[in-house]
Amino acid sequence: DTSCDRSKDPHKHIYMASPLTSADDEALIEEILARLTLREKLGQMMQPDWRTFRSAPKLSEAGAAVLPAWAGSAVKRALNAPLTDEQCDRSVGRHCLGSVLGGGGACPTPNEPLAWQAQAAAMQRAALRASSGLPLLVCNDSVHGQANLRDATLFPHHIGQGCMRDEGLVEELGALAARESAACGINWIFSPCAAVALDLRWGRTYESFSEDPALCGRLSAAEVRGIQRCGLPMAACAKHWVADGGTALGTGKFDMGGIGKAVKSFGLDQGNADCDDAELRATHVAPYLPALAEGVLTVMVSYSSLNGVKCHASRALVTGLLKEELGFRGVVVSDYNAVQQCGGSYSAAVCKVVNAGVDIVMTAGGLFGDLTWRRQLEELEAAVGRGDVPAERVDDAVRRVLRVKVACGLLRRAAASTPAGGDAAAAASRCPLFDASRAVPMGDAACVGCEAHRAAARRAVAKSCVLLVNEGGLLPLPAGEGGKPAAELLVTGIAADSLGRQCGGWSLEWQGCEGNAFTTGTTIADAIRAVQPGARLVSGRAAGRQATDGRTAHGHARTRTRTHTQAYARAHAHARARGHSHAATCAPGPAPRLRLTTCLPQDVDGLAWLLAHAPLSFPQAPSAGAASRPVAVVVTGEAPYAEGFGDVEELRLPPADVRAAVALADAGWAVVLLLVTGRPLLLPPPLLSRVAAVLVAWLPGTEGDGVADVLFGRAPATGRLSFSWPHAMDQAAAAARLKGPLFPFGHGLQTRAVG
Repeated sequence: DTSCDRSKDPHKHIYMASPLTSADDEALIEEILARLTLREKLGQMMQPDWRTFRSAPKLSEAGAAVLPAWAGSAVKRALNAPLTDEQCDRSVGRHCLGSVLGGGGACPTPNEPLAWQAQAAAMQRAALRASSGLPLLVCNDSVHGQANLRDATLFPHHIGQGCMRDEGLVEELGALAARESAACGINWIFSPCAAVALDLRWGRTYESFSEDPALCGRLSAAEVRGIQRCGLPMAACAKHWVADGGTALGTGKFDMGGIGKAVKSFGLDQGNADCDDAELRATHVAPYLPALAEGVLTVMVSYSSLNGVKCHASRALVTGLLKEELGFRGVVVSDYNAVQQCGGSYSAAVCKVVNAGVDIVMTAGGLFGDLTWRRQLEELEAAVGRGDVPAERVDDAVRRVLRVKVACGLLRRAAASTPAGGDAAAAASRCPLFDASRAVPMGDAACVGCEAHRAAARRAVAKSCVLLVNEGGLLPLPAGEGGKPAAELLVTGIAADSLGRQCGGWSLEWQGCEGNAFTTGTTIADAIRAVQPGARLVSGRAAGRQATDGRTAHGHARTRTRTHTQAYARAHAHARARGHSHAATCAPGPAPRLRLTTCLPQDVDGLAWLLAHAPLSFPQAPSAGAASRPVAVVVTGEAPYAEGFGDVEELRLPPADVRAAVALADAGWAVVLLLVTGRPLLLPPPLLSRVAAVLVAWLPGTEGDGVADVLFGRAPATGRLSFSWPHAMDQAAAAARLKGPLFPFGHGLQTRAVG
């Protein structure tokens, strides 16, 4: 049993960290360490964003550079231009860098696996040509798949995975994400997130598996197994140490060393958690223990503070608790530009952070602002020279970096007959102690977005869906026979035909994307239409890029009919002229006939206008048995966001979709409310009392077919809430939900698969 029993002494930990390496490995690490100069050691401790290796404009020159609006800008195109060998040698090679990352939205041009591989290989060659000859750790935020890569398989975010209650499937998804990442030359993934999110208003709630520490711990360990046992060199990263999910409302301030000057402060993210030692250990440390026992190779520190002290600057948390008490022997890495939050000057801040126990400094490094990573290296070297950072602390940090490279398979003792030729052999000949030949070979590019991976994602989507309400056994819906629908079907809502909303944040861009053009996948509307192709559906823009034969990237046929805001106005005017008080989308053909069909993103404004400005009632449903009762699926939820940009004051559904669902129910339609969201949202009583079913799909990723599988009974509904569901805003905090939530932790109605 990998749970943490909080009825026992919370100060007594059940787990100790894995030793990670053998005695022979440790001997090799010490021999390599003895050969490195101070500059070579410090290079191993610096992790810049590889976009700074180019001669390109800064992100700050793009205006609101941290928002998705800049995604197509000339600045981004310049930053993502292909890296040359000269640029890699001038940065990675000259400074003996130990690791690099690409932040959210970073990708080479073109954004495809072979371009990623070429860039990673160029950086690895430069690392192996350097005086240290050590391979490079190449890092990425693959938090639900290789989310910076176009056409990758994107899995449900952690909040949905928590509802699966399936450690084996979480492990499988971790392995698949690792393989698609390895196909891009990545060997270090910044996942899993072991945070226990205690306030639903936090913008990172969807990155948390659960409000329950025991469930978070089990699933974090499962993901670590999947990532680090994927069959390729790969390190996982448990984050964010520690109590980032326990910050108090109003204490958050968005600050990333330059970006924060351009945006507002927030209420929870990067805030302060006030808790005593017992609560800290029982709630926030406990989820890390199974991951540490599983052998997670790295841990990332949180931007947040604990009892008023920045976690990055807390020696008690990083060295005392994590390294000494729990025995963690891997790498502790800072978060992006987090060092700058810990002191008035960079010199003072980096001394605090490194002396606290942080081994690698992750930095934007001049991507915005004037503090380049080269200057940061100089400041760190000067601090060591003054004695402000002890040489022993530097050796400990580098020893840990080498340990991770050995443990994940990048670095090993050289065999007696090292093959001649190639950069790896050249490096081994200069330093015959070790062999880094596994650094350059990449994973298989053919696995990216392959059918097997998408099938696994589809299973995960179905298993993550939680059925909150199912009056009269409405779900699963009858699929009909011979392509003919069993009943009239309406699909509407702002999230019905939006891959961007399905995928959420950390999907091609840091803050996510809107629409369907950014990657390949199946929207929920397309997935429904694949089951009931004979239904009269008016579809909007295609899911994914439209192929020349009028099919989506997954091959589902689509109509090209488009419905616009003006069509709603004409339909409403025509109905009023004929003495009717109802209107909806226009069916193709002559004007007199009106029919409720699919309303998709560009139609929502028109539907909202009608509902807001017209005394609208929908046509009454025909009286018939339940089997043929017309059904409306209202797909609604949140726009994409990440981190502090997702901090909110209210957990509200889009008002237009609420009004649509109420109007449809009042007109006699059986309404299925389908929520695409990164957290529980309030269900107003007038809405909840009218809908027949409520199905939560969370942020399912690219495979909307998994949602349709549950709707139509191709897969059973088995998901169970990993977060309790609030009645009202005064239950946004987990402690308030202990007394009578709307739906308790673990709630989830079950259905059986049919056919």
